[in-house]
Amino acid sequence: MQREGAERSFTRGVAWVSAGALSARAITLISSVILARLLLPEHFGLYNMSVIVVHAVQMLPDLGLGHALIAHRGDTRQVAHSLFLPVMLTASTAALLVCLLAPQVALVMKEPAVVPLLRALSLNIVVMAAASIPTALLQKAQRWRAQALTEFLPPLVSAGVMVTLAALGYGAWSIVWGTVSRAVALAITVWWLTGWCPKLMFNWSLFVEMFRFGRWIILDRLSAFALLNADTAYLARWQGAQILGYYALPYNWTTLPINQLAVQANRVLFPVLSQVEDKQAQQTTLLRACRLLSFVLSPIYFFWLFNAQVFVLGLFTSKWLPCVPVLQWLSVYALAHGIAGGILVSFFWATRRPQVAVYAYWVSLVVALGGLAYGRGQWGAVAVAQVFTLAMFARSAFMIGGLVRLYGMRFRLLWRAVTDGWAAAAGASAIAWGATYLLPLPAIVELVIAALIHGNLYLLLYGWQYHRNPTAYYTRRQWKAVFSGHAHE
Repeated sequence: MQREGAERSFTRGVAWVSAGALSARAITLISSVILARLLLPEHFGLYNMSVIVVHAVQMLPDLGLGHALIAHRGDTRQVAHSLFLPVMLTASTAALLVCLLAPQVALVMKEPAVVPLLRALSLNIVVMAAASIPTALLQKAQRWRAQALTEFLPPLVSAGVMVTLAALGYGAWSIVWGTVSRAVALAITVWWLTGWCPKLMFNWSLFVEMFRFGRWIILDRLSAFALLNADTAYLARWQGAQILGYYALPYNWTTLPINQLAVQANRVLFPVLSQVEDKQAQQTTLLRACRLLSFVLSPIYFFWLFNAQVFVLGLFTSKWLPCVPVLQWLSVYALAHGIAGGILVSFFWATRRPQVAVYAYWVSLVVALGGLAYGRGQWGAVAVAQVFTLAMFARSAFMIGGLVRLYGMRFRLLWRAVTDGWAAAAGASAIAWGATYLLPLPAIVELVIAALIHGNLYLLLYGWQYHRNPTAYYTRRQWKAVFSGHAHE
């Protein structure tokens, strides 16, 4: 009974949050294409040099207390009042330090233009901290419809600001102010939806209790940031803004589905599993979550792997052709990050073993930093993408090994769940590539044809593979089964 309730809550939450995330993804994709045409690679490079520092600092003020609040089983709102003050004090201090140290950061990156951008982006630290506790309250309450709204509105505001400023010639500043406006829109939305008004109170014993769990979340975030941004820092330091721009554009695209789907699924899965005590129910829910994400994400990344050149030429024109091999390698990287490694994090958090996720990041960091050290500053965007692909697969392998060893889960079941859509996606992508290769047409036409062939073939092959009925996924009934967690039954 508990298992059915957990699965129903998860799938319902994924349906609502995914609806908001997919809308946000569409907005982000459209604005990304427009920005790529209005801006230069150097503009993306300058922004990424600045935002990497802010993202590093931004994860600290929360102190992991938002996740501790979700896992807490007592009086949630009373705890929230006690956590708000330390979060805001830490955020204000962190933002001030970023402003003061901006010139030193610019010296390290050998780019003076970073200083004003970095100081403007420091606003994000305070704004996102203000949104952290209300966001945790929404997740704790499993208010999926409200969360869908928080996924949709901020990207819409951000896209409008970025495109308008880019068209007016503001360069990298258009992305900076778009990022700040997204944070402000998110904070306003979550405060409005929760109706929560903080009381300026502080309980030391309660804070210590929450921080004991939250410290592992901080370590997880810091380790994740180090792994996910060491590539950007390396290219910024040794290769300059132009090469970083050629890396940043495909990186932003490949991580977009992860941020909009896998991360959102984690936001749903963590509070759901935290309320489930039956171990079998937790494991069954995890496997179905992995299968669902693999079904949705696999066709995206395999399409980019096989059809990267058509995609780049069709959307971004020939000036972005150096991105093609980077996009291909980062697609392989994203398969491990989004499907295997990403979704498993919530399981370890919910079962009170967050340290396993932290150790997995440390393993991958050893691989990544070892590879970068071996490159000695000479490697370009493609070699860096290869190193981090290997590192991400090392992380995922460690986490899957942890599930097998600590929880007695069968490796065969795990592997089938996290690679659920790979075979069908690979076959469909290869055929789509062959069709566009044999029929040379204008780039945008080739892209449309490849996407149509790929999407339809994926559904046909997947339907035949699991149901011996190629048209199974052309029916409303089967799609309902997908989002109810019974797609293979």
